[in-house]
Amino acid sequence: MTTPGMTRRDLLRAGVAAGATLSAETVLAPRPLRAQQPKRGGILRVRGYDPPHFDPHQTLNFETNTTLSFVYNKLVRHKVGAGVTPGTFAIEPDLAERWEEPDDTTVVFHLRRGVRWHNKPPVNGRELTADDVKFTYDRFLAEKGIRSASCSTPWIGWRPWTVTPCGSG
Repeated sequence: MTTPGMTRRDLLRAGVAAGATLSAETVLAPRPLRAQQPKRGGILRVRGYDPPHFDPHQTLNFETNTTLSFVYNKLVRHKVGAGVTPGTFAIEPDLAERWEEPDDTTVVFHLRRGVRWHNKPPVNGRELTADDVKFTYDRFLAEKGIRSASCSTPWIGWRPWTVTPCGSG
């Protein structure tokens, strides 16, 4: 005997739907994630934007520089993480272990020891030096168009700099 208005086919459909719902719950339910062991090398895939190059001195484009921020270190960086209050933009050391401002026109960066370049020519795995940092700044300042665009932005100012390896000053 069947219920009036419900056919065997309707009952079968309802059973299949209920079974699919119950079996999908175990697949869709959140599970605790396990940390994986990090590995070196590989391919960086950034969703949404493929930069035209990996030279930060060739553009002021935020999309390019956002992507490049995943592959280049800087003297200092913005602090990130759960403990950072949104909108504070706190600065923390990166390649510079610390820095000081002895006067209004000088910033002295003390480089972290043991920071090495990748093991490819022409740097061949050697340690980062103050001359490397100076070269980077000089190259940026020599780029036509980039420096003039940066210097015309009111929130960017240029000051002389001194970079020394830690322990030498």
